[in-house]
Amino acid sequence: MILTLTDVLPFALWVFAVIWMLIVCAICIVRCRFGTGEKHPEVELVSWNVIIAQVVSVLLAGIPFITFILLGEEITPAVHAFYTQHLVIGSATVIVLVFVELMLMYVQARRADITLIERKLRGALR
Repeated sequence: MILTLTDVLPFALWVFAVIWMLIVCAICIVRCRFGTGEKHPEVELVSWNVIIAQVVSVLLAGIPFITFILLGEEITPAVHAFYTQHLVIGSATVIVLVFVELMLMYVQARRADITLIERKLRGALR
């Protein structure tokens, strides 16, 4: 069976969205300084670039499913059945990744808040 561009496009867009979300998660993990062994590591605020990347990832999460709906009649029946069979797994994956991004951004913001408070207290004690 030869796959056409319309057969592969929804899957390729889904893979791109998942990779994008994993990169956003990795950036947040690095900036949160997990695994340093410190109780309250020095963490910077969540940058606007990460916030924008997270919003883009939400948009990218929906594009493969919209593409699948729009190309529904042009996709070969075997590939259409494959997509339909794995639709729940694919949508659950992107939903979980979006929430993981939000959770990591919250952890980073919380740690940055603690960092700012500690900086102010050190300045007041001097």
